[in-house]
Amino acid sequence: MIPSYIPYLDLQPHNKRFAQQDLKTFKEIHATGKLIGGEWVNKFENAYASYCGASHCIGTANGLDALTIILKAEVALGNLPEKAKIVVPAHTYIATFLSILHAGMQPVPVDVEELTLTAQVLRQVDQSYDAIIAVDIYGKLVDDEVYAYAREKSIPIYCDTAQSHGAVNDRGVKSGNLARASAFSFYPTKNLGALGDAGAITTSDEDLAITCRSIANYGRSSRFVNDLVGINSRLDPLQAGFLINRLPQLDTDNQRRVEIAKFYIKHLQNNKVRLPSEHFIKNNVVHVFPVYVGDRKLFVDHLDQEGIGTSVHYEVPPHQQKALKQWNHLRFPVTEKLHCTEVSLPCHPLMTLEHLQKVVQAVNAY
Repeated sequence: MIPSYIPYLDLQPHNKRFAQQDLKTFKEIHATGKLIGGEWVNKFENAYASYCGASHCIGTANGLDALTIILKAEVALGNLPEKAKIVVPAHTYIATFLSILHAGMQPVPVDVEELTLTAQVLRQVDQSYDAIIAVDIYGKLVDDEVYAYAREKSIPIYCDTAQSHGAVNDRGVKSGNLARASAFSFYPTKNLGALGDAGAITTSDEDLAITCRSIANYGRSSRFVNDLVGINSRLDPLQAGFLINRLPQLDTDNQRRVEIAKFYIKHLQNNKVRLPSEHFIKNNVVHVFPVYVGDRKLFVDHLDQEGIGTSVHYEVPPHQQKALKQWNHLRFPVTEKLHCTEVSLPCHPLMTLEHLQKVVQAVNAY
């Protein structure tokens, strides 16, 4: 049966798969009376650290806080200056920039080549900087050459892994274990999504892990002793429990996303619609499947009339936002073209062959 309308993403059927487990988890946590921290948070942190191959996982309230806390912790440890200059790809969600600003640091935006930060881009940066934040945009890992460049130059590198849960590089190393520290978001629409805001930091550096955990919990070293200027950003036990229920399904869901992306690349044939390159599939869990068109409104309206929901990632790049007006004068041609022409097609693990065929038919008819 051909569906009458295919939404970009409907979370209800996704979460229905875990309804019984979630209800059981809720009852168990409710019965403990332990609603901050505790065994459920510890259980998830241990499970996710092991999943990523990292030594430590620190739960946070959201992904933005996770990245901010990493930077603040590095200042506390003396690994970054207080007003550090941080190279960041212009092609990202604004949260990456905000984390740098919230940490009291200075973003140094750079353009991307095709989609992500590259070593070639880093070689062309014409000012000094103290660290790099790479971004696994759309679920695609930043190439290993970026990490190799950072090691060669002895530059600390961190990663915004908010969209790359479970992605693996050619050496079998997972997202969350490639940079000095990584920041995850478990926003409900992510490949590994909670039932509200949630985030985490992964790292294999023990001092950094201890400092991040302290900053996330008021800067405490013990209940009534505060050694650092901290914030309140803790993973809720309920969200930790819900994430525990979903983690075993993540690899299967990611594989289905990759299969869908391959189907699109094979069957979408319209010279008015540019597809991502074959390289896009490599080391990618396809949080977003992007296509690029000259007239985005016309294309989106066409798909809507054909019963296909879409999204955009993202309409306005960070350096053109009013909130970041001090960077409005900068120009990043590749980033700006991506942001002006990108449309995200439905790409989630519950899509059937009928769903995919309908999307392909609609796109090819544009």
